[in-house]
Amino acid sequence: MVSLPIRRIEARTFCHATEEEARVATALAFACPEGDTSRESLEGYFGNPLVRLTRRVEKAAAIRTVWERWTAAGLPSWIVKDVEARLDEDGFLHFRLDKQAAYRETFEVAGDSDTIDIRVKLIAYPAKPDEIRRVAQSVLQGAT
Repeated sequence: MVSLPIRRIEARTFCHATEEEARVATALAFACPEGDTSRESLEGYFGNPLVRLTRRVEKAAAIRTVWERWTAAGLPSWIVKDVEARLDEDGFLHFRLDKQAAYRETFEVAGDSDTIDIRVKLIAYPAKPDEIRRVAQSVLQGAT
């Protein structure tokens, strides 16, 4: 099996004071079923308690598991529509999933601010914009 040109996947979300952390963690685990969850206590703009939960996936087999799950749900076909806007100069592909939908165990590209932020670090040599775009198109269209 050919490995995906992905170095790592990071999924991050925030748990606000009005949310149950266990439910937010469940949504994050559904959205990114591999990797360990790290927890960071923060303070919001108005001094309110805030928790950032992050999952990081770096092993090739785990990356494939996550990517195959997203592919089965049809996420790449949504992301490829505006792939140019989702790529940054460091070779990350960005997209956001709806946190409430993830808790209900469905995948939806987010339309509001209650999200799970996904960053996919692509492997592109040379790491130039044209090559990053080519790799992103390739992985989103299932050419790998």
